[in-house]
Amino acid sequence: MKIVQATNDNLTELMSFYSVMCDVLGEKSFLPNGDKGGFPSQAMVEESIKGGCQFIGIEDNKIVAAYILNHDCDSAYNTVHWQINAAKNEVVIMHALRVLPDYGGRGYSKQLVEHAIQTARSRGWKAIRLDCLRGNGIPVKMYQSYGFKYVDTVDITYVDIGIPMPFHLYELVLG
Repeated sequence: MKIVQATNDNLTELMSFYSVMCDVLGEKSFLPNGDKGGFPSQAMVEESIKGGCQFIGIEDNKIVAAYILNHDCDSAYNTVHWQINAAKNEVVIMHALRVLPDYGGRGYSKQLVEHAIQTARSRGWKAIRLDCLRGNGIPVKMYQSYGFKYVDTVDITYVDIGIPMPFHLYELVLG
């Protein structure tokens, strides 16, 4: 898989990719009544492309994986004691890391995390933070294998889910 920064030319295919992934996640038991879709929003993807922080994995001439790195986070992130005290522009949040199920088991999620770590380091950020919905244990083990440390559990109401849900917060200090 080749990982590249997305461009506006990728927008339609990328939104289709994320729509498929919302359907896949909607079948998971850790979401209430399934995922309602819409994450990430088109506005978030467009802004991420514009800001150079939307990345895509290409295989077989199509988008099979993606993630976003930006500084946007829910206000609940401000209520916890992180490992490192840093300004908002000194840390980055990883969002919407996804791999199409047909491409699972090939290590693509790990490649995306490794790419995110390299990208964050190259841009001089001090840490990567993320949240993971309680009950979604598969990615947690992967993140921990890269040194992400559990920080806290907070309730977050994301628009696509619609109700407050407990999210585990993780941080990787890039020191």
